[in-house]
Amino acid sequence: MSNNLKKLIADLLVAEVGRDVTFSLERQEVEGRGDYSSNIALVRAKVEKRTPMAVAEDLASRIKEKYPDVFHAIEPAPPGFLNFCIDYHYLLELLRAALKAGAKKKILGKASVEFISANPTGPMHIGNARGGPIGDVIANLLAETGYKVIREYYHNDAGAQIARYADSLWHWYLVVCGKPSTLLEDGYEGQYVREFAGAAHKKWKAGLLKKKNGKEMLAEFVIDKTLKENFALIKKMGIQFNRVVYESALTKTKTKKVLAELTRKKLLVKKEGATWFAYKDVEAVVQKSDGTLVYFASDIAYHKDKFSRADLVVDELGEGHEGHIPKLRAVADVFGFPQEKTAREVLDEVGPDAFRYFMLQYAPRSGMVFDMELARAKSKENPVYYIQYAHARASGILLRSDLSVNITKAAWELLDSEPELALIKQILALSETIEDTARDFQLQRLARYAYELARAFTHFYETTPVIGAGGSPTSKRKSDFQNLESARLALVSITRATLARVCKLMGISSPDKM
Repeated sequence: MSNNLKKLIADLLVAEVGRDVTFSLERQEVEGRGDYSSNIALVRAKVEKRTPMAVAEDLASRIKEKYPDVFHAIEPAPPGFLNFCIDYHYLLELLRAALKAGAKKKILGKASVEFISANPTGPMHIGNARGGPIGDVIANLLAETGYKVIREYYHNDAGAQIARYADSLWHWYLVVCGKPSTLLEDGYEGQYVREFAGAAHKKWKAGLLKKKNGKEMLAEFVIDKTLKENFALIKKMGIQFNRVVYESALTKTKTKKVLAELTRKKLLVKKEGATWFAYKDVEAVVQKSDGTLVYFASDIAYHKDKFSRADLVVDELGEGHEGHIPKLRAVADVFGFPQEKTAREVLDEVGPDAFRYFMLQYAPRSGMVFDMELARAKSKENPVYYIQYAHARASGILLRSDLSVNITKAAWELLDSEPELALIKQILALSETIEDTARDFQLQRLARYAYELARAFTHFYETTPVIGAGGSPTSKRKSDFQNLESARLALVSITRATLARVCKLMGISSPDKM
């Protein structure tokens, strides 16, 4: 039995109408309208040439008749939605089955997730940093659903941009040394570049001026320093990479071989002295007229390597890189890989937990507003604090109880109040939340789930006594009260475990005390 209620209902609907119908099925967020809602009748109405409400009423009657033990009610709602109410006893049956089965994982293969990959021509900005929690949680979700995940960081320390950066660094180093110099028209002017030049002067004084490769030594020093600073920040975010790929190393070992292969495939053309990759409607420069390889050349080699060693390849691209996607798809196609394979200040002030959550609560492709005051707040208005406090509350209840908790033998049938059932439904929704989010990477769904679970538990906590549940055993057997208390303790225990699990997926701590 699957504990994914959404999949179960979807399968029942497919059995009724066939697989050629595309419909939506979502958890119902409006109280009093059931647990799940579908637009299937609206879709079928066009095919059957009937009103959506007529189709909805017909489907509701047929499904309820076939599955009386699954649904308490199936209600048609204007203009043609179907609202599904899960039967209480079936809900408990699902809970028992889920607890008995445990967390079993399929083996789906290998996944490569590349993220952050900040440009080494300056300090990491908030846009790069946002990619940290996003990429790390994608990796966590893929691991949770059965992939062996490699977290990758691509260090683009070669190419035309790095050459321009090196020229700019050398200019500012000359200035620090008191030598005349003119910054190139497109050179780097930021304060950080001058500070790096100053750090180099502190290390070597004017010594680099006497070196034949002084400019190269300066660039290497600064780029290595930037990488170390970036990785210190990445570590502070709670992220660990399995693999760091250097563009300079790729250029020496693989890029030229890949370009030679593309030449043999007649996919490189000359235009105005430059070399272009040309495949179907995709064209992009790989080598400038002066012989300098551009970023995309090494990126082709890197992605060919990734496609060859992973069953699933995920690139977390920042804003402004949308134009890179068609090129990467073309690369996958050329080499025969299926397309489906395809800010320190803020962190210091709010801490890694708040930083990660606030980055995740927005859709990855949307803009975001980072509320510093809210992220620092120790109150229920701060969603991170609210979620962590719910976990700490659950831990406190379990610590104070004199009864042992046995979740597999708990008398779940004693739990029939609205707060208890709402909490059970929310716990069972984790499975579909993980599967849906691992499929479409809409990570805000995971952040919202964690908050809603904390809210359901807080409502349960405020309305339902756990320790000493049922009051003093005067007219009933003591075991009856202990059974109710044990059942509620078991519910607290699995809530705590579920909160801890979703926090771990988001890379957020789940403290036992606050």
